[in-house]
Amino acid sequence: MTNLVKIMLPYDQLAKEKINDNYAWHKKAWSVFSHHPELEERNKRPEKEKGSTPFLSRYTQKPNYVELLLVSDYQPNKPDWCSSEQWQVSEIDESYLSQSDYYFDLYANPTKTVKKPDGKGGYTRHGKRLTLMDNEAQLEWIIRKSSNHGFVLRDDIPLQIDKPVDHRFNRKGEKGLHIGVRFQGALHVAEHSVFKEAFRKGIGTAKGFGFGLLMIKPAQI
Repeated sequence: MTNLVKIMLPYDQLAKEKINDNYAWHKKAWSVFSHHPELEERNKRPEKEKGSTPFLSRYTQKPNYVELLLVSDYQPNKPDWCSSEQWQVSEIDESYLSQSDYYFDLYANPTKTVKKPDGKGGYTRHGKRLTLMDNEAQLEWIIRKSSNHGFVLRDDIPLQIDKPVDHRFNRKGEKGLHIGVRFQGALHVAEHSVFKEAFRKGIGTAKGFGFGLLMIKPAQI
């Protein structure tokens, strides 16, 4: 069963907990699932051997607090930095993911991979990821991702693509940057099994850092 966690933290608590960038949110989110022995062992492995992060996350700024959403097949455990009043957990029933049409809200890190020279006249095994900054490329990205993840965008509902937002962070003494783009619209499910996997595993890159969680609401369109 897939679990949805909602945590609401006021801004003064963010300062107290030193939650000031995407990596800080990432570490807090991990603490919700760190009680699982297999995940504790996973984090001891070299970075290249860890695999994908076992949860999706998204944080949204509200007038008086920040809302952190987490989606995972792992059972969450309330951490000590969160009170019972700030903590909500619900199970996402299979029937909720079996509708034909949804409104969606996706905050993603849309990128493309380009070849990276190895300095020896060839290219490295892994290319370099570049964020797609123009609207046309972002539209092509979301259309391509929808095809890969079992759904199609509905053309009778306007698709909204917000301007890119920089998210700078410090990770173990090194500076990093993710760029987020918000997509809002409506979709029709073409392959339910693939669509459900996209909901559970996310869309795009940087999924452990607040990107890729597909928020959906069933729609009678």
